[in-house]
Amino acid sequence: MRPPCQDDACLPRELRFAWLLRDDIRNGAAIDDPEAQKEFEIWWFLHGNEEYPAAARRLDPSSLTHLSDVISPAPAGEFFPLTRLMRHIWRERTDVRAKHSPDSPEGYAGFIRWFFVYGVPEHSLFNHIPNDHVGMLTRPVYPVAPHIPALSTLAWYSWLINEGLQASCPLNDLNSLARYLGWYFCEGVRNLGHGPYWHMQPPLWLKTDHPVHTGVCWLAYMAWLWLNPEARDVGLAAREQRERLMAWFWVEAIPRFGLEKLFAVEESYVLSGIGSHVDEKNRSTPAQRKLLPGVNIIGFAKGELGIGEDSRMAALALQAASVPFAVVNVPTGPGTRQQDSALDAYLDDSAPYAVNLFCLTGFDTARVYLEHGLSLFEGRYNIGWWPWELPVWPADWRIAFNLVDEVWAATEFTREMYFRAQRSIAADAPVPRPVTLMPMAVSVARALPVSRQKLGLPNDRFLFLYVFDFNSYLDRKNPFAVVKAFRHAFPAEDTSVGLVLKTMNSNLKNRVWQRFLKECAKDERIAVFEKTLDRGEVLGLIDACDSYVSLHRSEGFGRTLAEAMLLGKPVVGTDFSGNVDFLKPEVGFPVKWKRRPVKPGEYPFVTEGDGAWWAEPDRADAARQMRAAWAAVQNKTFLKQVRSCAKKQFAPERIGSLMKQRLDEIVAQCF
Repeated sequence: MRPPCQDDACLPRELRFAWLLRDDIRNGAAIDDPEAQKEFEIWWFLHGNEEYPAAARRLDPSSLTHLSDVISPAPAGEFFPLTRLMRHIWRERTDVRAKHSPDSPEGYAGFIRWFFVYGVPEHSLFNHIPNDHVGMLTRPVYPVAPHIPALSTLAWYSWLINEGLQASCPLNDLNSLARYLGWYFCEGVRNLGHGPYWHMQPPLWLKTDHPVHTGVCWLAYMAWLWLNPEARDVGLAAREQRERLMAWFWVEAIPRFGLEKLFAVEESYVLSGIGSHVDEKNRSTPAQRKLLPGVNIIGFAKGELGIGEDSRMAALALQAASVPFAVVNVPTGPGTRQQDSALDAYLDDSAPYAVNLFCLTGFDTARVYLEHGLSLFEGRYNIGWWPWELPVWPADWRIAFNLVDEVWAATEFTREMYFRAQRSIAADAPVPRPVTLMPMAVSVARALPVSRQKLGLPNDRFLFLYVFDFNSYLDRKNPFAVVKAFRHAFPAEDTSVGLVLKTMNSNLKNRVWQRFLKECAKDERIAVFEKTLDRGEVLGLIDACDSYVSLHRSEGFGRTLAEAMLLGKPVVGTDFSGNVDFLKPEVGFPVKWKRRPVKPGEYPFVTEGDGAWWAEPDRADAARQMRAAWAAVQNKTFLKQVRSCAKKQFAPERIGSLMKQRLDEIVAQCF
């Protein structure tokens, strides 16, 4: 299998995926904004290991090249300029920002001292402190004279920022200075977390002899003064006293305070977090262990949303074709219920099979790569059974194709789109990925009988139904068009008909949703049903209504339309995108449309340069087709034909056979 993502253009691969996915971190910045990308490197350095540990381990820290960019030079009297990393830490730490403002000389000095004394250890930033900064921190600066211990910049900063130390250890005489340094190297280095500084620049002078007290090293002398505040140099006049001091130092002080770590490379000083790059090439990979013939379905297996059904139907089809499979569940995140248990018996995070089938969007496949790392992908044949609702693929996401070896398209609409996208990126990708038309299975076997009375719906009306998820983008689902077409088709005085709008994951604070509710409230025949139902209840609701209508601007597949047809319902739908494969005039009521551009903000990852567009359904034709569907309910032969065609089109046995045929070809070619 090809290693994923070889065409990284701007940010390193892992950062590029995270940058595209995390609009919350970009804060609306343009995808190609170089300054924002530099700031994103800092975010990744600080938080990537926590949120995407597998990807962070794989990323070489040396690829984060902008952390040390100088934002402003050091003012007079200061050693250190303000770097991009420092500024980001200052922005994140509201507690520090309240005390130290880099805009004033005092604030700047206070922040710089805080940063090196406390900030670097707290945020594990040692690997990204420039070497010249480490040199300035560890060099002796105050005071420098014969027979006086050297006070480094770091030790000096540690004293300046701590009022308690200033009171207990005034640096106004030689003994007081030595006592402070005794505390600093015996206790302070450990308590403040400064060990890695001295690991990078070992303070070898501490091992040298005191210039007056022969046989006593500087560190032993300072530790003795610190632990014995009343001690004076006269106490070391005799050789025996100096020998006792050194014996105490080697036997007791060094192990007690871990002082050997100041001079030797110790495992305990290996830095944690992103700074400790792990070469995954040396790790055990799936290619080194035996993978079984079969398929790992990777998707929202427990998620109660449309794309979650893709995983469940893939499993049903593979089961019908006797293809072994396991399921790797991907959490959907907050806001979506995840209680579907249909595939619980097949859950296996070890992904034991040789083929991965990603029943996710290309974007969520990238998220899985960030969260799981290369180990889930390497050594396996990776297939992206990716839905997409537009005729064009976002240019910024071209690198996603390099995560997979092949793309499966559920409809002719998506197949043609992926072919066009492959041609457009041929210069960027090492090898264009094959695109295979692979229809999806649909089943209504889980449908539960649900009475209108239980749902609070009238028994004496012909009910049209539209089911949509608010998270699937209201502009694409276009429920406003359904409301307007219904009113156009049936005047207000006609109370023999009604419209049910079933949705979930709505946001009461969203202005578009508020406007939609206000529009629906104008007609008492329209019922808005906002609730997450179990899978069987959703199918039961479709069955309890008389006709299904979807005036979407685009659908990658159109699963709810297919389910309604399987239940023998006349379906009205926009004659565009994925549903064109099965919503034919002989068995449904396709609606005319006109092409219109996708406006900024209407769909994720779409930019003006992509040339994205979709359909605008014709309201008059939609009203005409709704009236035709209303009349078709009396035609039992037509309804029987609808159900029969749908069963043939979406049968798990048929889809499983197609899947097995392609999987057998893959195994023969690659394993």
